Amino acid sequence: MSKIIKIRAYEYAELNDKAKDNFINLMWDMPFESETGECDNNGDMIVVYDYFGEWELEEQIDHCKANDYLFNKHGKLIGHLEEQDNE
Repeated sequence: MSKIIKIRAYEYAELNDKAKDNFINLMWDMPFESETGECDNNGDMIVVYDYFGEWELEEQIDHCKANDYLFNKHGKLIGHLEEQDNE
């Protein structure tokens, strides 16, 4: 039997500083990789890494909104728990 439960979800901007820090710590393991368009001395494309934790707060908020991230009060992603009705 399945149950319907309510879960309080927060946007990144609504989280307190500790919860934001929890998410930032998680994101350190997942840098954003991008190519610079330039090559090194061996002819290999130069790749740079961009870290969520180094961004300004507004950039972090925009990224989370653009990706529809939802969080619990501790800063853990919970958007995967959301179900949509197909009616």
